[in-house]
Amino acid sequence: MRDCVQMKMSAECSFSIWYPLFGKESLEAASVPIPDEVMAYLEHGSFRLPIEARNDSKSCGSKWSDGTLVLPNDNDDVHLGEAQSTNDLNQPSYPMFSNQIKDVLNEFGAVFIKLNWSAPLDAAWVAPTKTLRCTTLEEVYLLLKSSDRLVKDLNQLQSLKNNKVNVPPCLVLKKWREINPCTEFRCFVMNGELVGICQRDLSQYYLYIETEKYDIRQDIKSLFHERIKKRFVSLTNYVFDVIRHKKDHVKIIDFSPYVPGSTKTLLFMKEELDGPIVNPPEFRLIGENVAIQPNDASIFCIPTEINEFYQTNSSQSMMDIIQQEVHNQNEPF
Repeated sequence: MRDCVQMKMSAECSFSIWYPLFGKESLEAASVPIPDEVMAYLEHGSFRLPIEARNDSKSCGSKWSDGTLVLPNDNDDVHLGEAQSTNDLNQPSYPMFSNQIKDVLNEFGAVFIKLNWSAPLDAAWVAPTKTLRCTTLEEVYLLLKSSDRLVKDLNQLQSLKNNKVNVPPCLVLKKWREINPCTEFRCFVMNGELVGICQRDLSQYYLYIETEKYDIRQDIKSLFHERIKKRFVSLTNYVFDVIRHKKDHVKIIDFSPYVPGSTKTLLFMKEELDGPIVNPPEFRLIGENVAIQPNDASIFCIPTEINEFYQTNSSQSMMDIIQQEVHNQNEPF
């Protein structure tokens, strides 16, 4: 019974479910349905990028964030003719899905990607910019195939399907924008009421938040009562994240189910959210300069084993190493 409830909660917070209701109040994004053959490809352990990703690569001649030159895949310029044709036969291809992604890339220029619930934060270390900013098919597929966080989404989608809960798998491409961490806030809804608001980044004190705290609270409260409360009615306990980059301009980033013990409550204690809060929503922030605190993003860095391998092969860029591995897997047995 508990598993069924959690599945329902997760389903309601899938991007494909909530975004059609709140598109105007959210950051600009596009959703591309993931067909069964691409789902099977993402679930498969082999690291082969589709032919379209290789052909669409714009990285040749550019530099990675460490200053090393991004070299083309050997297959692009050296192995021609029959050898190239043989390699293509062993490489996956999803032209319709890839073209849909390219259409969004052409429209937005650069995108931030995620699946129904999660973003591949743990794979950012493989990207040229060490961020989730993508401008090519190659970068999109590389992140999709490198993230363990996305594997959890794939497993969740399969569980929902097995239990006859209809949640369409989707690749979300949000128009890229630089977001100042001091403008991000997490909002807690309990029993259908907004009870708490908290700054997302707890690694430091922000003067902006302290000086704007009353207006921030009022703007988020207005968004909830005017645009969310009467429309997001499928759950009574949930979390939504927003950015508020200036007065009267608040945008929804995401919705998540509130799961005690799993949901990050930041500066709130679970017992506080469960109990009565005087004059909700209570707004919590770091109100003074403190010692440097851990940043959640810092835990997603280059794996130790790969870093050690990279240090012993310093003449190669990270992309050289990855491309060589892809080339080795693409070689016919």
